[in-house]
Amino acid sequence: LVVLDVGHGSAAVLHDKGGTVVFDTGSKGAHIERYLRRTSVQQIQAMLLSHADEDHIGGAVTLLLDPYFRIDEVLVNSDPKDTLVFVQLRYALEEANLRAGTKIDRRLTVSTKLPRKGVTIEVLHPPDSLALSGAGSKPKSGQKNTSNSVSAAVRVSDGSKCSILLGGDIEYDCLDGWKTRKVQPTAVALIFPHHGGLPGTDDESEVKLFAYELAKIVSPEFVVFSIHRTKHETPRDEILSAILKAVPGVRF
Repeated sequence: LVVLDVGHGSAAVLHDKGGTVVFDTGSKGAHIERYLRRTSVQQIQAMLLSHADEDHIGGAVTLLLDPYFRIDEVLVNSDPKDTLVFVQLRYALEEANLRAGTKIDRRLTVSTKLPRKGVTIEVLHPPDSLALSGAGSKPKSGQKNTSNSVSAAVRVSDGSKCSILLGGDIEYDCLDGWKTRKVQPTAVALIFPHHGGLPGTDDESEVKLFAYELAKIVSPEFVVFSIHRTKHETPRDEILSAILKAVPGVRF
Protein backbone atom coordinates (compact mmCIF):
# COMPACT_ATOMS: atom_id res chain seq x y z
CA LEU A 1 0.00 0.00 0.00
CA VAL A 2 1.59 3.24 -1.17
CA VAL A 3 0.53 6.49 0.48
CA LEU A 4 1.15 9.22 -2.07
CA ASP A 5 2.55 12.65 -1.25
CA VAL A 6 -0.29 14.81 -2.58
CA GLY A 7 0.12 17.67 -0.13
CA HIS A 8 -2.96 18.56 1.92
CA GLY A 9 -5.14 15.67 0.78
CA SER A 10 -5.32 11.91 0.81
CA ALA A 11 -4.47 9.30 -1.81
CA ALA A 12 -3.25 5.73 -1.46
CA VAL A 13 -2.82 2.85 -3.91
CA LEU A 14 -2.91 -0.86 -3.08
CA HIS A 15 -1.06 -3.36 -5.27
CA ASP A 16 -1.59 -7.08 -4.61
CA LYS A 17 -2.55 -10.28 -6.41
CA GLY A 18 -6.16 -9.08 -6.51
CA GLY A 19 -5.20 -6.09 -8.64
CA THR A 20 -4.91 -2.36 -7.98
CA VAL A 21 -7.26 -0.47 -5.65
CA VAL A 22 -7.22 3.32 -5.21
CA PHE A 23 -8.28 4.94 -1.93
CA ASP A 24 -8.99 8.66 -2.47
CA THR A 25 -7.13 10.71 -5.06
CA GLY A 26 -6.04 14.04 -3.58
CA SER A 27 -7.37 17.34 -4.89
CA LYS A 28 -5.56 17.18 -8.24
CA GLY A 29 -5.09 14.24 -10.56
CA ALA A 30 -1.49 14.83 -11.60
CA HIS A 31 0.15 13.10 -8.64
CA ILE A 32 -1.83 9.88 -8.77
CA GLU A 33 -1.93 9.75 -12.57
CA ARG A 34 1.86 10.12 -12.73
CA TYR A 35 2.34 7.40 -10.13
CA LEU A 36 0.02 4.92 -11.85
CA ARG A 37 1.66 5.48 -15.24
CA ARG A 38 5.13 5.09 -13.70
CA THR A 39 4.10 1.74 -12.22
CA SER A 40 2.46 0.67 -15.53
CA VAL A 41 -1.01 0.39 -14.01
CA GLN A 42 -3.87 0.74 -16.48
CA GLN A 43 -6.50 -1.49 -14.89
CA ILE A 44 -7.92 -0.40 -11.54
CA GLN A 45 -10.12 -2.95 -9.81
CA ALA A 46 -11.86 -0.42 -7.59
CA MET A 47 -11.68 3.21 -6.50
CA LEU A 48 -12.98 3.93 -2.99
CA LEU A 49 -13.71 7.61 -2.35
CA SER A 50 -14.11 8.20 1.37
CA HIS A 51 -16.24 11.37 1.16
CA ALA A 52 -17.02 14.36 -1.02
CA ASP A 53 -14.32 16.85 0.04
CA GLU A 54 -12.16 18.09 -2.82
CA ASP A 55 -8.86 17.09 -1.19
CA HIS A 56 -10.05 13.47 -1.27
CA ILE A 57 -11.96 13.19 -4.59
CA GLY A 58 -10.69 15.96 -6.89
CA GLY A 59 -8.11 13.77 -8.63
CA ALA A 60 -10.72 11.09 -9.42
CA VAL A 61 -12.09 13.23 -12.24
CA THR A 62 -8.71 13.13 -14.02
CA LEU A 63 -8.46 9.33 -13.80
CA LEU A 64 -12.06 8.73 -14.87
CA LEU A 65 -11.75 10.93 -17.95
CA ASP A 66 -8.36 9.54 -19.04
CA PRO A 67 -8.89 6.75 -21.64
CA TYR A 68 -5.51 5.27 -20.62
CA PHE A 69 -7.11 3.91 -17.45
CA ARG A 70 -9.90 1.38 -17.06
CA ILE A 71 -11.62 1.54 -13.69
CA ASP A 72 -13.91 -1.40 -12.99
CA GLU A 73 -15.86 0.12 -10.09
CA VAL A 74 -16.13 3.35 -8.09
CA LEU A 75 -17.63 3.30 -4.61
CA VAL A 76 -18.69 6.61 -3.06
CA ASN A 77 -21.47 7.80 -0.76
CA SER A 78 -23.71 10.30 -2.50
CA ASP A 79 -23.56 13.89 -1.30
CA PRO A 80 -26.51 16.25 -1.86
CA LYS A 81 -24.25 19.32 -1.92
CA ASP A 82 -23.79 20.48 -5.49
CA THR A 83 -20.19 21.58 -5.01
CA LEU A 84 -18.31 22.06 -8.26
CA VAL A 85 -16.00 19.12 -7.61
CA PHE A 86 -18.89 16.74 -6.86
CA VAL A 87 -20.76 17.85 -9.99
CA GLN A 88 -17.58 17.23 -12.00
CA LEU A 89 -17.24 13.80 -10.38
CA ARG A 90 -20.79 12.87 -11.36
CA TYR A 91 -20.18 13.85 -15.00
CA ALA A 92 -16.84 12.00 -15.04
CA LEU A 93 -18.50 8.87 -13.61
CA GLU A 94 -21.18 9.02 -16.30
CA GLU A 95 -18.51 9.36 -18.99
CA ALA A 96 -16.46 6.43 -17.61
CA ASN A 97 -19.59 4.30 -17.37
CA LEU A 98 -20.47 4.94 -21.01
CA ARG A 99 -16.92 4.59 -22.31
CA ALA A 100 -15.53 1.75 -20.22
CA GLY A 101 -18.48 0.25 -18.37
CA THR A 102 -17.26 1.55 -14.99
CA LYS A 103 -19.70 0.39 -12.32
CA ILE A 104 -20.96 3.11 -9.98
CA ASP A 105 -21.80 2.03 -6.44
CA ARG A 106 -23.46 4.79 -4.38
CA ARG A 107 -22.83 2.98 -1.12
CA LEU A 108 -19.59 2.72 0.82
CA THR A 109 -20.67 1.40 4.21
CA VAL A 110 -19.98 -1.32 6.77
CA SER A 111 -22.05 -3.76 4.71
CA THR A 112 -19.94 -3.18 1.59
CA LYS A 113 -18.13 -6.34 0.48
CA LEU A 114 -15.32 -6.44 -2.05
CA PRO A 115 -14.94 -10.03 -3.25
CA ARG A 116 -11.33 -10.27 -4.37
CA LYS A 117 -8.07 -12.11 -4.12
CA GLY A 118 -5.29 -10.60 -2.05
CA VAL A 119 -5.58 -8.66 1.17
CA THR A 120 -8.80 -7.92 3.02
CA ILE A 121 -10.55 -4.58 2.61
CA GLU A 122 -13.09 -3.71 5.32
CA VAL A 123 -15.25 -0.61 5.57
CA LEU A 124 -15.58 0.17 9.29
CA HIS A 125 -17.62 3.40 8.97
CA PRO A 126 -20.27 4.64 8.22
CA PRO A 127 -23.11 2.24 9.07
CA ASP A 128 -25.78 1.92 6.39
CA SER A 129 -28.37 3.93 8.33
CA LEU A 130 -26.04 6.92 8.60
CA ALA A 131 -25.09 6.80 4.92
CA LEU A 132 -28.78 6.58 4.04
CA SER A 133 -29.55 9.77 5.96
CA GLY A 134 -26.65 11.52 4.23
CA ALA A 135 -25.05 14.92 4.68
CA GLY A 136 -27.38 17.68 5.79
CA SER A 137 -29.75 15.45 7.78
CA LYS A 138 -30.03 15.36 11.56
CA PRO A 139 -29.44 12.00 13.29
CA LYS A 140 -30.44 11.21 16.89
CA SER A 141 -27.72 13.49 18.28
CA GLY A 142 -29.47 16.51 16.74
CA GLN A 143 -26.23 17.70 15.13
CA LYS A 144 -26.51 18.13 11.38
CA ASN A 145 -24.52 15.55 9.38
CA THR A 146 -21.70 16.81 7.18
CA SER A 147 -19.66 15.14 4.46
CA ASN A 148 -17.19 14.24 7.20
CA SER A 149 -19.94 12.54 9.24
CA VAL A 150 -20.38 9.95 6.50
CA SER A 151 -16.68 9.68 5.66
CA ALA A 152 -15.59 6.10 5.18
CA ALA A 153 -12.95 4.55 7.40
CA VAL A 154 -11.33 1.60 5.63
CA ARG A 155 -8.97 -1.04 7.00
CA VAL A 156 -6.65 -2.91 4.66
CA SER A 157 -5.12 -5.99 6.25
CA ASP A 158 -3.17 -9.15 5.61
CA GLY A 159 -3.45 -10.59 9.08
CA SER A 160 -3.34 -8.75 12.41
CA LYS A 161 0.38 -7.93 12.07
CA CYS A 162 0.01 -6.23 8.70
CA SER A 163 -2.81 -3.70 8.64
CA ILE A 164 -3.47 -0.04 7.96
CA LEU A 165 -6.53 2.05 8.79
CA LEU A 166 -7.33 4.85 6.34
CA GLY A 167 -9.23 7.30 8.51
CA GLY A 168 -10.69 9.54 5.79
CA ASP A 169 -12.07 12.51 7.70
CA ILE A 170 -13.99 10.67 10.41
CA GLU A 171 -15.16 12.61 13.45
CA TYR A 172 -16.30 11.88 16.99
CA ASP A 173 -19.60 10.26 15.94
CA CYS A 174 -17.57 7.52 14.28
CA LEU A 175 -15.82 6.74 17.57
CA ASP A 176 -19.18 6.70 19.37
CA GLY A 177 -20.53 4.33 16.73
CA TRP A 178 -17.59 1.98 17.15
CA LYS A 179 -18.21 1.84 20.89
CA THR A 180 -21.92 1.16 20.41
CA ARG A 181 -21.35 -1.53 17.77
CA LYS A 182 -18.31 -2.94 19.63
CA VAL A 183 -16.06 -2.50 16.60
CA GLN A 184 -12.33 -3.05 17.17
CA PRO A 185 -10.56 -0.95 14.53
CA THR A 186 -7.02 -1.88 15.58
CA ALA A 187 -4.28 -1.44 12.97
CA VAL A 188 -0.50 -1.35 12.79
CA ALA A 189 -0.63 1.96 10.91
CA LEU A 190 -3.15 4.80 10.94
CA ILE A 191 -3.59 7.48 8.29
CA PHE A 192 -4.86 10.17 10.61
CA PRO A 193 -8.10 11.97 9.71
CA HIS A 194 -8.17 15.67 8.87
CA HIS A 195 -4.39 15.53 8.29
CA GLY A 196 -3.96 16.18 12.01
CA GLY A 197 -6.26 19.21 11.86
CA LEU A 198 -9.50 20.04 13.65
CA PRO A 199 -12.03 17.16 13.70
CA GLY A 200 -15.18 19.24 13.27
CA THR A 201 -14.62 21.33 16.41
CA ASP A 202 -12.20 24.01 17.59
CA ASP A 203 -12.74 23.23 21.27
CA GLU A 204 -9.22 22.30 22.37
CA SER A 205 -10.35 19.80 24.99
CA GLU A 206 -12.57 18.00 22.45
CA VAL A 207 -9.77 18.04 19.85
CA LYS A 208 -7.40 16.40 22.33
CA LEU A 209 -10.00 13.88 23.43
CA PHE A 210 -10.76 12.88 19.82
CA ALA A 211 -7.07 12.33 19.05
CA TYR A 212 -6.51 10.44 22.31
CA GLU A 213 -9.51 8.14 21.93
CA LEU A 214 -8.85 7.42 18.26
CA ALA A 215 -5.22 6.54 18.94
CA LYS A 216 -6.20 4.45 21.96
CA ILE A 217 -8.78 2.39 20.10
CA VAL A 218 -6.64 1.86 16.98
CA SER A 219 -3.38 1.41 18.94
CA PRO A 220 -1.09 1.97 15.93
CA GLU A 221 2.67 1.52 15.82
CA PHE A 222 2.93 4.52 13.52
CA VAL A 223 0.74 7.35 12.29
CA VAL A 224 0.82 9.01 8.87
CA PHE A 225 -0.19 12.65 8.28
CA SER A 226 -0.76 13.73 4.68
CA ILE A 227 0.07 17.43 4.80
CA HIS A 228 1.04 20.41 2.65
CA ARG A 229 4.00 21.43 4.85
CA THR A 230 3.73 25.15 4.03
CA LYS A 231 0.15 25.90 5.09
CA HIS A 232 -2.61 24.76 7.47
CA GLU A 233 0.00 24.11 10.19
CA THR A 234 -0.95 20.45 10.49
CA PRO A 235 -0.50 18.20 12.34
CA ARG A 236 -1.48 20.32 15.35
CA ASP A 237 0.70 20.10 18.46
CA GLU A 238 -2.20 19.22 20.76
CA ILE A 239 -3.12 16.29 18.51
CA LEU A 240 0.44 14.97 18.45
CA SER A 241 0.72 15.17 22.24
CA ALA A 242 -2.66 13.43 22.70
CA ILE A 243 -1.62 10.58 20.41
CA LEU A 244 1.67 10.18 22.27
CA LYS A 245 -0.20 10.10 25.55
CA ALA A 246 -2.50 7.37 24.26
CA VAL A 247 0.23 5.30 22.58
CA PRO A 248 3.67 6.04 24.07
CA GLY A 249 6.43 5.29 21.58
CA VAL A 250 4.25 5.66 18.50
CA ARG A 251 6.13 6.90 15.42
CA PHE A 252 4.97 9.72 13.16
